[in-house]
Order: sequence, then C-alpha cells, then structure tokens
Amino acid sequence: MSRVDILDDFDFDENAFRGMAEEGEVVAKFFSLMEAEVAAARLRAEGIHCFLANTASSSVLPHLQSVIRLHVRPLDSARAREILNEAAITTISPSDNTRNAGTLTALAILIGILLAALLASILWSRY
Repeated sequence: MSRVDILDDFDFDENAFRGMAEEGEVVAKFFSLMEAEVAAARLRAEGIHCFLANTASSSVLPHLQSVIRLHVRPLDSARAREILNEAAITTISPSDNTRNAGTLTALAILIGILLAALLASILWSRY
C-alpha cells in the first residue's frame, strides 16, 4: 500500500526536521508574512533548516496581526541570528528621532506663520 502524504512527490529529508517542533528555537518574529518568508529563504540559502510557525492564521485572519515565528535547530541559532542581523535595516536611535521631531515642529511653525502672513496680505489688499 502506498503512502498518501502531502509531500509524497517531493525530495524531503524527514530527519532534517525531526524534533524541531519540540526543540526548535525562535530566532525572529515578524508581523508580515512576506518578511518572514524572505528571512526563511535567506536562511535556507545558507543551508540552515528552518520553518515558520503561525503562517496559516496570519493568512486566514490578517486583521488579527498575529506574530509569525521563525524556528531553527538550536545548534544553528547563533549562525541564523548572525545572518538575519546582516540583513537588518539600520534604524534611527531615539535621540536622533527627538532631534528630527524638533526640526519638524519648527518647520511647521514657520509654514504656519508664512501662511498667516499671506492670508493677512490678501485680506488687507481687498479693503
């Protein structure tokens, strides 16, 4: 009798994922399925076996904003984190953010004053 598994027709090494559900370590969490898939593809390209947990619920109920977890074997976790950190986007530090907020506030006040002066000159020329 033949097996009727979903992955019957694929070259799949069952031993590569044995025990990952119990022993897998979460190396990243994502809110976007696309970001999670890209990160998983990056790890797989480097030869690190991984899987994404919670993808079905985020696809079926996208408005819930569920967290998608990227799991790897514990022995691959350090290398996986290193690979994912190489591709990380540099973010603005909080001190830079408050400086930018002050600049934007000053610019908004200046634009408001200029618009008020323009409105006053238009109203003054009518009378």
